[in-house]
Amino acid sequence: MGTINFIIKILTFPGAFLKGFLEQLACRMYEIPIEFSRYFQKNELCGHVEHILAPKQGSFGVCFLPHIISLICGLSFLIPASLNSVYLGKFNLFGILFTYFGISCLVNCFPLLEDAMNMWEHLFKDEDTKVISKIGLAIPAAIMYAGAYLEHYFVTVFTTLGFAYAIPYIFALFIK
Repeated sequence: MGTINFIIKILTFPGAFLKGFLEQLACRMYEIPIEFSRYFQKNELCGHVEHILAPKQGSFGVCFLPHIISLICGLSFLIPASLNSVYLGKFNLFGILFTYFGISCLVNCFPLLEDAMNMWEHLFKDEDTKVISKIGLAIPAAIMYAGAYLEHYFVTVFTTLGFAYAIPYIFALFIK
């Protein structure tokens, strides 16, 4: 499974590189020591930065900040390119490049599985966590936790490709 994941990360290298860079920035923001900052490794850390597990204050931020920036970046490139190519049927170089970059960002937008487990443990299993934090962060934490499992088993490739094809038709429902 590691070889397939590594091949997917190499094929979607712009998104993997962006995700690793954003993880490194989030670790620096929360003052989490980074052990190894090489973004492309031939193991499960490909596209991620090796760091110690985040303490309680930074566990959600290390998962959420890179996720939301990669998600916004991927959607902002994929939606117009997909509307142009799939719905309108117009293919050009920029549309293909935007589609590729958007798909690569969305395939690599979820946190590492260990980081998601650490976030979940600090958020829901610590008795010190306030109830309002548990309520407010439950949906984003559940999305990132499930997405980390999907990315670990490389399912995000198929969901992103399906989303890239379906999004123009979803937008068409609201435009008409």
